[in-house]
Amino acid sequence: MRMFRIFLIFSALCAFCAGPVLAAGAEQAYKKATESHQRLMNSAKKQQHRDQWLAVLDRFIAVTEMAPGSGTAADALFMAAQTCEGLYGVSWVKNDARRAVELYLNLARQHAESSLADDALSRAAEIEENVFKGKGEAYRLYAQIVERYPQGDRAAVARLRLNALSAHAPPSPPATPPVAAARGGSELTGLRIWSNTGYTRIVLDLTRAAEFTANVLPADAATGSEPRLYVDIAGSAASQLLSEVTTVEDGLLRRIRTGVPGENRVRVVFDLVSFGDYKVFPLEDPYRIVVDITGSGAPEIRSADPELRSLPPAPQDGIGRILDQAPAERPLKIHIPEGQKNGKLRRIVVDAGHGGKDPGAVGVSGVLEKDVTLAMAKVLARRLEQAFGCEVLLSRNGDVYLPLEERTGFANKVGADLFISIHANASTNHNAYGVETYYLNFSKNEQAMAVAARENGTTLKQVGDLELILFDLMANSKINESSRLAAEIQKSLVEKLGQHYKNIKDLGVRQGPFHVLLGATMPSVLVEAAFLSNSREEGRLTDNKFHERTADAIISGVRNFANALEMMAAR
Repeated sequence: MRMFRIFLIFSALCAFCAGPVLAAGAEQAYKKATESHQRLMNSAKKQQHRDQWLAVLDRFIAVTEMAPGSGTAADALFMAAQTCEGLYGVSWVKNDARRAVELYLNLARQHAESSLADDALSRAAEIEENVFKGKGEAYRLYAQIVERYPQGDRAAVARLRLNALSAHAPPSPPATPPVAAARGGSELTGLRIWSNTGYTRIVLDLTRAAEFTANVLPADAATGSEPRLYVDIAGSAASQLLSEVTTVEDGLLRRIRTGVPGENRVRVVFDLVSFGDYKVFPLEDPYRIVVDITGSGAPEIRSADPELRSLPPAPQDGIGRILDQAPAERPLKIHIPEGQKNGKLRRIVVDAGHGGKDPGAVGVSGVLEKDVTLAMAKVLARRLEQAFGCEVLLSRNGDVYLPLEERTGFANKVGADLFISIHANASTNHNAYGVETYYLNFSKNEQAMAVAARENGTTLKQVGDLELILFDLMANSKINESSRLAAEIQKSLVEKLGQHYKNIKDLGVRQGPFHVLLGATMPSVLVEAAFLSNSREEGRLTDNKFHERTADAIISGVRNFANALEMMAAR
């Protein structure tokens, strides 16, 4: 009994001390992040390089994940937003300004009691007004400052701006309160946007899973209306902090409008400048709906219902809607990435799997997949630049959490020619070993599905559900090219590593439904370099020499793939 009491006291002390320890770690990380920000601000040369800004941004985001809800996290969010705002001042890329607004609004939502909340709303309003010319949205944000922080130091400025923007005030709300989601329903809490020429990805963040439908309204020359895409989310409500209108103006998407057309239903409307095609699919944990829109070319109207303009779409399962609306036939074609000249590679994105709060697989002696993949990705990026003289970008260059959809979204945004995701394998059988390379495709292979479930952070059943979505997505993905790239990389890995190590087992090229490859507009592969669950291969995965040899092998495969592209371009 005495020992049991001692154990209880020890457990209580550990729980009591954990918070202060985490807070202290976050404060130290925040101090280092601010120092790196100051070094950036003091160097005009560093400010000309995008990766310098993103490295500072990653540091601040990492702090927010170390101690969420703390005052330090609020400070870090504000500095992260300021970093994005500073980057926009150099890049003039509107998506950088949009990211700044998102971070400021996240601070206002997550840290409403912070002294920085009204400052964040004020900065977001200024960006909306001056960068995006969204005077109505700026008015809404200034109104929030006056309503929530009437005694704050930004209230006086907000009142002045409200007077100046009075012509853009929204109509008075109805006397009855807005319709809330049904008990146990979902709430749309945020929008995230990635823009690139001819392509935009939007992620709708929800609190839980919900059925949805998607449809297109074509442009109408008679009325002068532009094409619109809309997504209806059943059993849901929209957060009161969510803007009713989000101005984008990226050349493809003009704005996003959010409304509640009926009880327990949210409609998100995308006003388009041009339209070619779209994909809508869900991702789990946390639940979100991903909308991919491409421009150029004639619109592919997926519903011939003449009453579509006046009636909401009939309730239907989201996956069923995707399958019903898929074109009967869309032939696959060999695609040479648009930015290339004579088939030569121009830009590559290397993705380090997992990161931040997502450690990935854990080795037999405790090695984390997220650490191994980052180390290997950095070596690969450096070697690729040396080998091809092209630009190589990392999806993450620090220990930060990056949602799966943001990885290919980033690659699409920067117009990458190739996307290579680096991972370390794992199995319940600790004797399993070898190297394998995956590309996105429908797969009934149980082993491939098990790997996909682990890398996706989902269950086998959810991967099975994902297969249905892939029927539609496959038609637009670069499967032929991805399979060729995967084959070249896999062959080279087995040959090159086999020259230096015993027991390099060729597990082959496999097809799998990987979230991280969804929506990529370029050839994309996922490399499982070795098994962390195997003690011999875990040791290799922590060895710099293995990282270098693996990188050289991947480069050899990429070179063979690029040479084939060059020959096709020459023809």
